[in-house]
Amino acid sequence: MKKFECKNLGVDCPFQVQAEDAEEVVAKAEEHAAMAHNMPRGDETKNKIRAVIKDMV
Repeated sequence: MKKFECKNLGVDCPFQVQAEDAEEVVAKAEEHAAMAHNMPRGDETKNKIRAVIKDMV
């Protein structure tokens, strides 16, 4: 399982997403980032998200 939290990008936001694979996490997190934080969709945002995805133990 993989996990993303907005707070790991320095955003004061409680959003979290978990999924079996990183690409599913990226897709859901990118959607949230665009809707909630007005971040642009695309490679730059996806790469920022990928950089802070963590493995759940």
